[in-house]
Amino acid sequence: MAAGGEQQQAHRPGAYKQKNKQHKHGKHRTKGEIGRENKGRVAVMALTKKQRREGRKMDRRNKANQLRRNKKDSVLTEKRKLGSRDGPPHLVAVIALHSGVDAGAVTKILRGEGVGGVVHEDQGVTGAKDSFGLVLPRFKQRLIFYRPDTADLHSLLDVAKIADSLVFVLESTEGWDSYGDYCLSCLFTQGLPSHALVCQGVADLAVKKRTESRRALSRLVESFFPEPRFFPVDSEQDATLLLRHLSAQKQRRLGFRSRRSHLLAQRATYIPNTSQDGTGSPATGLGTLSVSGYIRGCPLQVNRLVHITGHGDFQLSQIDAPADPLPITMVGRIIQNILTQKENCLHQTWWPQVLF
Repeated sequence: MAAGGEQQQAHRPGAYKQKNKQHKHGKHRTKGEIGRENKGRVAVMALTKKQRREGRKMDRRNKANQLRRNKKDSVLTEKRKLGSRDGPPHLVAVIALHSGVDAGAVTKILRGEGVGGVVHEDQGVTGAKDSFGLVLPRFKQRLIFYRPDTADLHSLLDVAKIADSLVFVLESTEGWDSYGDYCLSCLFTQGLPSHALVCQGVADLAVKKRTESRRALSRLVESFFPEPRFFPVDSEQDATLLLRHLSAQKQRRLGFRSRRSHLLAQRATYIPNTSQDGTGSPATGLGTLSVSGYIRGCPLQVNRLVHITGHGDFQLSQIDAPADPLPITMVGRIIQNILTQKENCLHQTWWPQVLF
């Protein structure tokens, strides 16, 4: 209370009060704010070894480079493994998509002497037409060709499940017919592996019409194959370009087969079981199926069941590892040298005798 019973009046700022500008401190907390938030807690004086190792910028950069390098090396190893001496042969299925083309003529050109490969007739699928093994010393590759029956759609889809590459034989003007279109739809629904488009009958067209035919065929097949690349197979030189493309093209990864072991039976033998009493009584109907082929995908374990298409699941008895029946040997180098001499116009009268 003021003297004389009068109340003290508070000062009211007027319109001319000075307003100082605020200090722009960079929007960071002050020491006082940090102290009030910590409430007396003190941070650790030294980091652990694990925290120091993870916190270093160079260590993180080196770790990222190592992971990137390991992933790249694994991809290159997987790519170089297919068809080489360290992996299974490159399995190629030749499929005709038009009734007017001959897939057998394509396989005949691929096994020609001018291609520069060594043909192994006994390394194909037993009992199948136009199935053979081919060793290419020039590319250091080995391939197995198989021509399935396009009339049997289920057999065609089963072969496409395990084939590394598909060679589609197209007609030079129409591409494929209605049944070929149906087969392509089924293959795309199942999962299409790496493929190559082959045109048959291009050499029969006039030179001026070949470019027009190629453009018209490109527009026709763009619905299934964007940016298509066609390989005419009318000569052995064209077959060499096709083989080079099959050996070097990028393989498409299909999840349903990369997670499983799969095998194409090149030879199969059924051995019926005899009666246990030794009296010569009739067979029991059971037996052992011996299958020979190259295992692809994941490693196959003997303690697991295997599925045979159209028959069911069965237990494995044993897995044998014989010598590779389709090796890339020193004979291939000798043949490669002879082919090089032939290209240089050095006539060798004894050259055909080396192959046989």
